[in-house]
Amino acid sequence: MFNRVATPEPRAAEPAKSLSPQAPSMSPMTPHKTPAPPLFGSPIQQQTSHTSHAIDAPTSVLGQDITISGHQLVIKTKGSLLIAGHIQGDVHGEAVTVGETGSVVGTITARTITVQGEVSGALKGSSVNLNATSRVDGDIIKQTLSIDEGAQFDGSVRRAKDPSEVTPDLS
Repeated sequence: MFNRVATPEPRAAEPAKSLSPQAPSMSPMTPHKTPAPPLFGSPIQQQTSHTSHAIDAPTSVLGQDITISGHQLVIKTKGSLLIAGHIQGDVHGEAVTVGETGSVVGTITARTITVQGEVSGALKGSSVNLNATSRVDGDIIKQTLSIDEGAQFDGSVRRAKDPSEVTPDLS
């Protein structure tokens, strides 16, 4: 349904290579596989993001070709979510980014919300950022808010009375 940025790791094979004092060879015991091309970005970016993900949860990506809709649909992630496709439903996560090609019709509740695309619905977050390319039609409940020049916003803004108002339901 969605892709993870991090690629599978051959962890079992790595310790065997590092323990050997000899130069790497093409023995029958060592599988020779051509590494798969990265899903997103350059291999350097992939390694950097993978290293940071060892501490944090991985970023899930809903690509441009994905449309998710449903009656009372709720998408939850304990990590980060990048939405490049279209969602009709509510989204809960630690960090949610609506990319330039992405759109959400529903409420987004996350600790960090970044909007580059379109949102029609409420934004509830500790930190909300509307980038210059964003188009938001809905109310914002926040602790901190930044709106870049060029962002389109139609709605009201208020500070969260209690941290529970902007805390995502990740259970």
